[in-house]
Amino acid sequence: MNWSTPVCDRHRWLGAALLLIVLTGWAHLTGWPLLPVDETRYVSVAWEMWLRGDWLVPRLNGALYTDKPPLLFWLIHLGWAVGGVSDVWPRLIPTLAAAVNALMTARLARRLWPGEAPEAAAAWILITCVLWFLWMGLVLFDLLLTAFVLLGWNALVDPPWGRARWLWWTFAVAGGVLTKGPVILLFLVPPAVCVRFWHPGAKAGWHRHWTVATAAGLLLVLLWFVPAIFRAGWGYAQAIGLQQTAGRLVHSYAHRRWLGWYLPLAPVISLPWSLWALCKLRLHHVRAIRTDLGMRFLAAAMFPAFVVLCLVSGKQAHYLLPLFPAFALMLARAAQHLRATERGKWPWLWAGWLGLPLVGWAAPGWLPPLGAWQDWAGAIPWWAVGMPAALGLLLAWLEGSGLNNRPEFVGAVWGLGMWILCMGVGPALREHFQLEDVAKEVRRIQTLSQPVGWVGRYQGQLHFLGRLESPLAILGSPEVPGWAAAHSNGFLLVPFKHWPGPELCAEVRRFRVGQGGIVLVPAARTVLTPADLTQDRRDGAP
Repeated sequence: MNWSTPVCDRHRWLGAALLLIVLTGWAHLTGWPLLPVDETRYVSVAWEMWLRGDWLVPRLNGALYTDKPPLLFWLIHLGWAVGGVSDVWPRLIPTLAAAVNALMTARLARRLWPGEAPEAAAAWILITCVLWFLWMGLVLFDLLLTAFVLLGWNALVDPPWGRARWLWWTFAVAGGVLTKGPVILLFLVPPAVCVRFWHPGAKAGWHRHWTVATAAGLLLVLLWFVPAIFRAGWGYAQAIGLQQTAGRLVHSYAHRRWLGWYLPLAPVISLPWSLWALCKLRLHHVRAIRTDLGMRFLAAAMFPAFVVLCLVSGKQAHYLLPLFPAFALMLARAAQHLRATERGKWPWLWAGWLGLPLVGWAAPGWLPPLGAWQDWAGAIPWWAVGMPAALGLLLAWLEGSGLNNRPEFVGAVWGLGMWILCMGVGPALREHFQLEDVAKEVRRIQTLSQPVGWVGRYQGQLHFLGRLESPLAILGSPEVPGWAAAHSNGFLLVPFKHWPGPELCAEVRRFRVGQGGIVLVPAARTVLTPADLTQDRRDGAP
């Protein structure tokens, strides 16, 4: 490659980043199952909306689903309307969202630093952070939400600085709220409010414009919300509005964590780049950009949101994903001040992380307490962990060549290693999550007009996979004997963690799901009592 043509060079590296995103989506589509409980739940919600012909109000197992707004489900319906119902289109959505995010991150770099934008480096850093890489193939909300966050950030800094694109901002607010609720404002409002910090020359009417544009975005949301209330009732409005927003912020009923939970987690989910920055960057690299207005914008966009997320009661690792583009841009900008011949510290530390899967793969044979993990590791082929480790050794060996100071090159090697691992893990996941078999069996039973009950908490694991058209009866432990007596021709589905013993007969079938499974037992044969069954832990949905 001709390193003397920087513009062409950046375009090639950016194109290669998009290729990795496509290959990662292909690996998930062809090798991975829909993972319980999140992916299967969200696609099941879309299936029930499709089955009912109701695009206003999401439902799960026949009941109102109040955990998420409907935009992702609408996008799934759009693909099904064109190509029919399957799992292909829902699993393409995160791949497309990841590509859009990479392009908008590159665009934001060009707007923040015209003429010297680290656009390709930022894209590679973004897509090879370990949590982001995993999410690029999962049918979840966070990458779609991040696309609207980036749309809002791009709207603020469109040149010349101060002439923001307020129509973009309106769509960013509306799209973000329809994707995951008012949390979008947590990422958009701070940089708009702190405009004087990153753009001292902003015009006096700035705050009036973004306030009006924000209100316009919220009014667009009402085009869905008001008809949904008329359809589902005021209780739905309270559940999806107050309980899902204020409830999580003040005293979360789900994923409650201590105040500093994100502090040790952030370096882990941003691996390997947190290690690379620790080993490569020095204080003078940071001081060289302390007056950079682009870095000030990213600080205003990133740090207030991070602080608020720390204060919020409910915490999950993927809640930080909308901040990853800002982290990638900051690190890419700092890396521009690395000299080509500058050597970093501990190259074996930051490069050798690709060997961690090999250690995990081999560890069960060395350490007997890890025997439960051996069942998983044994299904992963040696090349899926050996080849990434070899790539890590290659990176460490190249230290001092100048290539390891280019995030594009380092990201490409890391991305290739993670893609190989992704390809190898897929068959093991399919072997351990055999939900399709039990879902198809439940559909067969329902077509015979026989009722089916689920013991414990049901999260939609079976509805899409089995194309079920009737809800399952959800039973707590005290309700099992009475339901079995009243529906002697029915069947009970019991998660194996609630099954009182391993005794199985020909009429009691166990389907493998992860380390446990699901037991399908005829209601007439059940001898389960409330004392036999363990009560399910009732966390809220993520």
